[in-house]
Amino acid sequence: MAAGTTREFFAPLRLLAFSDGVFGVVITLLVIDLRFPATETGAGDPARVSALLGMAPNLLIFVFTFLVVGMSWLGHHRKFSYVGKIDNGLLWLNLLYLMTLCLVPFVTSILTGHGGRVAFILYAVLMGLVSLLSGALSVYAFRPAFLADPDMAPGSRRDMTLSPLLTGGAFLVAAGLAFANWNKLSHWSLLVIVPVAILFGSRGHAGLPVASGVKRRED
Repeated sequence: MAAGTTREFFAPLRLLAFSDGVFGVVITLLVIDLRFPATETGAGDPARVSALLGMAPNLLIFVFTFLVVGMSWLGHHRKFSYVGKIDNGLLWLNLLYLMTLCLVPFVTSILTGHGGRVAFILYAVLMGLVSLLSGALSVYAFRPAFLADPDMAPGSRRDMTLSPLLTGGAFLVAAGLAFANWNKLSHWSLLVIVPVAILFGSRGHAGLPVASGVKRRED
């Protein structure tokens, strides 16, 4: 009976290497759809400047998405810096998280290429799901069985979990506002996402015993 209930644990190194590779590909793919529009042969600099200014909405979407994905990578890196071992459940949850993350360039290309309410809702729902799964990773991984340092501060655990959950909630609120045809309000509501992620992420980082965790891994 004891053998049947024994949980198998693994070192997190391969999970981290694979996850970092996925994050790198996703962030790189975001820029592929940013193409300078064709201009007439012989068009001067004013036409090129006008074409570049016309790309401003797509450039803003790229910068915003890059920041959100980048902060997701920072959060993923930070939380797994304090995870000493993983199990099959955490492996599968992380794989599900990475699967949704891989769809980010796809929904971003729909938004930049077509725009409109449906494209925005699709983008916001997917981004919200990515963030909520990141929060689920925190909830699952921040347990004594997985932590390299079981004395991890409760406030740090709370903040590092709240950051992706609040971000996901903000995306879903934006999707709901767009669904209700409050399009401008739905767009403006996204402005709270980056400050919230930075605030709670930095609070969680400040409260963690970084030095002891790093030393333990070097030993």
